[in-house]
Amino acid sequence: MKAFELLKRPVLSDPVATAPDAAGYTLNIAGVYQDSVTRDWAMQNCHRAKQLAGEDLVQNKWYDVNSLSDPGLLLEAVRATLVADVIVVSVYAAEELPLDLYVWVQAWLPRRLSRAGALTALIGVAQPLDSQFVHTVKYLQAVASRAQLDFIPEERRRPAASAASSIELIEARPSAAAQALRELCGQRFDA
Repeated sequence: MKAFELLKRPVLSDPVATAPDAAGYTLNIAGVYQDSVTRDWAMQNCHRAKQLAGEDLVQNKWYDVNSLSDPGLLLEAVRATLVADVIVVSVYAAEELPLDLYVWVQAWLPRRLSRAGALTALIGVAQPLDSQFVHTVKYLQAVASRAQLDFIPEERRRPAASAASSIELIEARPSAAAQALRELCGQRFDA
């Protein structure tokens, strides 16, 4: 299935699935991470939410950005994001974020119903307030604004060892889904 076909399909056919259960409310968290370090940052935040809300009242779904090139996983991640109360993006600051992250955002953003929520950005930086951090924050803030979500950015110290691995991820060949979306939307992905 081509990425643009996936993006045109309805993601949720049951409107009831988009609303939280009033009888027993659960905090739904959906998020993406870039590697094992950024996954750990996301898990730390989720653990805090479970401590505050209660273990049984938090449901969470996590996706490796690099796995979103699989159309089935992309669809699953989009569905989870559409019903999430908190959306977490845990990545390294960069001028260009991983292409599959942009694909994921472009897939859920126009479909998300107006409802309360937050987008939490856990952004790894080598130097505080460098231009890559500012670019990443501006992009994710624009996404949150379009989705009518509160925006909660958190700067995280980037470990020296992961700097090289994130450069490899950014320079990696984009997936077919990401390449198709790039052709549809142009070279630059702005919210």
